[in-house]
Amino acid sequence: MKLKDKLIQLDIRGRRTIVISDIHGELALFKQLLKKTGWSDDDRLIINGDILDKGQDSLGTMKFIRELAESDNVYVIEGNCDRFFDELEADWLYAYMDCRHTAAHEFLRETGTTLEDYPAQSDFARAVLEQYGDFQQWFRNLPTAIETEDYLFVHAGIEADYLETPREVALTMPEFYSRTHHLDKTVVVGHYPAANFVEDGLYSHEVKVNQARRIIALDGGNQVKASGQLNALIIEADGSLDTMSVDAHPSRLVIQDFEVTLQEPHSFTFPDYEIKAFEGDAHFTFAEHLSSQTQLMVKTEWIKEQDGRHYLNDDYTDLFLDVTAGEEVKVVGEYAGYVLIKRNGLVGWVPEEVLDTSTDKASDISHV
Repeated sequence: MKLKDKLIQLDIRGRRTIVISDIHGELALFKQLLKKTGWSDDDRLIINGDILDKGQDSLGTMKFIRELAESDNVYVIEGNCDRFFDELEADWLYAYMDCRHTAAHEFLRETGTTLEDYPAQSDFARAVLEQYGDFQQWFRNLPTAIETEDYLFVHAGIEADYLETPREVALTMPEFYSRTHHLDKTVVVGHYPAANFVEDGLYSHEVKVNQARRIIALDGGNQVKASGQLNALIIEADGSLDTMSVDAHPSRLVIQDFEVTLQEPHSFTFPDYEIKAFEGDAHFTFAEHLSSQTQLMVKTEWIKEQDGRHYLNDDYTDLFLDVTAGEEVKVVGEYAGYVLIKRNGLVGWVPEEVLDTSTDKASDISHV
């Protein structure tokens, strides 16, 4: 099946359009983002794939979005993670459940059963489809792409002849933001976290827009990156662009100024984690990132050893963020002497003494 076989045309000029991708079962976060954007019946809403998987409420999210989609101003595009009901008998499913939260876990919780209650995987699949078979058909009927006057919305990417792009490629192509295309429209994708596309050494979850290549990367790393967020791209009625985001990280007050006068930031993302570690202390270790031959200071807790080699234990940035007393930042993690924070999607470090450690304010998300 090709993209052209599941393509719909849509007019959006002159009407505010909100695009959200990679919700990954985070219903409360999705509702919070809709509220933050001020979404109303006068707007169009496009969900650019991956409703399901990884988050804590995939079943609730799909039910809510399916209900929204009954309105004539809400459109949903299929994502690779939305094929759950077609993959219930896949060989890899049970092993995947050991490392990721899935809709399968939620079904078991909902029915008060365990996998041991189903003699064969086919029995488990049959039980799920007896209850949710109509959702399987709903997902199957979703378009692979939506084309408008100025945009093509697709979950992962397109090939040179976009209409002939195989459906599987459209749903799973990696790193499309780094590629080029020949379409005279802007292609908006999710699927691959925008933070993986490091620009100027910065690790940022914000929506990335490349006007020269006519590509927008929308995925904020929600439920995939430890510091991730859920992003929205807003195409205003006049054609101008805006972005908004929400996350589940707590806010903390900055109580004293901190400024770094000169630094050259470096950021490294999955899966390029191998380093050579040299001397260090409890706070930082001097290291060399092997593939790029970049020398930098790595937070010591961020280094793990495996089979005699050293690796970063996750995506890493050595950026120190300038902060000003009185502002609020998001706390991603706390380590010896330093705190990893996020501000406007950008991730970096500050010394722990510049933050008020007495209380954490509630995150953007209100669980509903």
